[in-house]
Amino acid sequence: MIMADELDRPLAKRSRSSNSTHSQVPSGLLCLPDEILEQVYLFLEINGRLRLRSVCKALRDVFDSSALLQYKFTLETTGYLDVPNNTSSSSLTNPHENPDNTPLSSSPEEPSSNSSSSVITLKSPHTDRPRQTIPSVSLAPWPKEPSTLTPHDAVISPADRNKLLKEREKRWETLDWGEKRTFKVQGREGVYELQEGIFLMCDDFNDMDDDKPSSIRLVPLPSMQDPDLEDPPIQTTSHKVDFPISDLTMDPTQDLIVVSEHRPESSDAKRSAPTHRYHLLTLSTLKPHPLANSDTLDFPPFSQAIMDTRQLLQVMGDTLVVQVSRFTPAWVLAGLGFGIGALGSLGHEEEMVAWNWKTGKVLSRISLPENGWFSSFALLTPTTFLVTSTSNISPVLPSETRSVGSIFPPVIQVYSFLPDRNNPIDPVQPLDTDPMDDTTPRPVLLAQLQLPPFADEVSIHAFDVRPDPAFPPNSGSGPTLGKTKPFTQNPSKGVMVFELKVVGNTEDDNIPIRDRKRSYEIFILRETLVKFATEGEERLKEAYGNGGDFDGLGIRGVERNVPWSEWGEDNTRFMDAVMKRRSWVCSCSGYRFVSLIPAIRPSGHGLWPSSEDPNLDDLEDETHEIIPPPKRSDLMIFDFSPVNIRRTQSTEEEPMNFMDYAKKDWSIKIRDAPSMLPKGNIWKNDVKSALPFREIRRDHGGLANGVMCDDQRIIVIHTQARRNGDWSTISQEMSVLCM
Repeated sequence: MIMADELDRPLAKRSRSSNSTHSQVPSGLLCLPDEILEQVYLFLEINGRLRLRSVCKALRDVFDSSALLQYKFTLETTGYLDVPNNTSSSSLTNPHENPDNTPLSSSPEEPSSNSSSSVITLKSPHTDRPRQTIPSVSLAPWPKEPSTLTPHDAVISPADRNKLLKEREKRWETLDWGEKRTFKVQGREGVYELQEGIFLMCDDFNDMDDDKPSSIRLVPLPSMQDPDLEDPPIQTTSHKVDFPISDLTMDPTQDLIVVSEHRPESSDAKRSAPTHRYHLLTLSTLKPHPLANSDTLDFPPFSQAIMDTRQLLQVMGDTLVVQVSRFTPAWVLAGLGFGIGALGSLGHEEEMVAWNWKTGKVLSRISLPENGWFSSFALLTPTTFLVTSTSNISPVLPSETRSVGSIFPPVIQVYSFLPDRNNPIDPVQPLDTDPMDDTTPRPVLLAQLQLPPFADEVSIHAFDVRPDPAFPPNSGSGPTLGKTKPFTQNPSKGVMVFELKVVGNTEDDNIPIRDRKRSYEIFILRETLVKFATEGEERLKEAYGNGGDFDGLGIRGVERNVPWSEWGEDNTRFMDAVMKRRSWVCSCSGYRFVSLIPAIRPSGHGLWPSSEDPNLDDLEDETHEIIPPPKRSDLMIFDFSPVNIRRTQSTEEEPMNFMDYAKKDWSIKIRDAPSMLPKGNIWKNDVKSALPFREIRRDHGGLANGVMCDDQRIIVIHTQARRNGDWSTISQEMSVLCM
């Protein structure tokens, strides 16, 4: 596809030698104009382009001098997609909410009606532009000198896009951030999100679990193109809603926020109240989204009166998937003499529903089997998702504790809710309590990926997957807060991290559980999981075309059960967790995974008191601290990009003298040799894994107890979280390192 803004660039030119011969090329090909040869390249995949480029010097010159081909090459090798220019999508309005046809976004001088009335507006000393904030958020002060970088125009050429992306990737190579800005926000972490350069944090100042927040604070983050927020996609603001907030998710590329209402009332006196009600709103105004046919979606009701919930929400394009885990509250377990570990033996309910959030139509519904621990999920494509399950099919009766890993081993299950067009189902809405109703489509299990086998009596305490997928480029049919974004991460590429917590067995009963706890991180390329999903959907399409049958086994014939030895050893990296406890879990973006590590310095360095111990271990279990205390920390990135790994492997490092090493504040190591986890009292055998990655370390040395990242920045967090009678005394200091 030709991008519209390529029309503004000069055509590639190449010199033609009259006496050169090109025996490997058809004689008429080189007679074609450069722009036609460029189109020939564009019809090929990246490997085909590289092969064509190597045919002769003339074709190589066409490739090397084409800004568009160079930009597409950078996109392919970094896992990004181009975002077409769309100058009109941000002005789409909702005629029911904006009769005067005013834009959805509110200006700093005129905050929307449901925003906080305490708005602070300051003017930039460099440009006189207004910048808005609220009392509970202190933005970074303006520097004495204006930034030399200014926000790029809405329309930029492929050459400029290529330059922006390559410069960003170069900074990530050594974590050499270009700008640093620090802001503060009051309150504990509670309900928060980090998406597309916007940080969301609810006003979670309360001390009671059932006293939910009711206000949403939105904070735009600095970037290399706009380090001083001279032209942010949205102003810092606070919105109050008319209901208690249980959870939420957002997609700024569609100006969408999905807010879960806690314990909603029934909209129909003849029906039970839903477990949660999801409000489909715009980020810019928190009013109903103009593209949603219905303002709200209802999750099926509770089956029991006294239950708590845990929920996960994800959006990909038109698809919204919600998983709700209903379980007995901790205070009920305590009253019965049980701890939270009794969750697996007393049972809980888990259910998932997928909607097209624009039409409001239910796409699928599934009741997950009873697990020893909560499940989690991640969208792979708009019609497929994976689930982490700690309740694999087992012949053992339910009376057996379901957290025992050797009997109920954790698995990664891949599902599809691709509809059977030969047998369409029109779901009856709103959904009722019965998860086995015959009016809703069910997702089909495509693949079940096994983990290494566990030793006897090992119990599973957690198995979670992160992160949310990246957002595909906006189609241009609706509002967006990313109107000047030139490129975005490819949602089908990157790395996913699975967090596994277990308690090993022991023959010595005197060893406490805390000393037997182990935390692991399992890294898997998203491409690997997407491949299982797409190949499984091909089998599913074949089954649908064959009247719902596959290999004579019915629809179940599409399922594949894959042992660890067949998929895990070469396609994963299995290791001890770098940070045992993370209060801020937005630690993965694209191919990168960020962590804090203790800042170890030689004695006499003069950076902090020598009496301070930077190497205090993170304990596996909870302590009296609500959040781990801040410690002197450096930064570490695991980079799983296959292209970056190959490039580093093929580059010989230049020799450095002693003084060069003394000045160096970063290091890069390639981890491409297989690693082995000893079986100990956890595994049946030693665990081998071999997915290569680069380990990048960078000196930081600041006090920190949390870290997050996205594709443009690292956010280092310093929180003093010792409870002092009031959550409002907690303040997060967030240092944004712009890459």
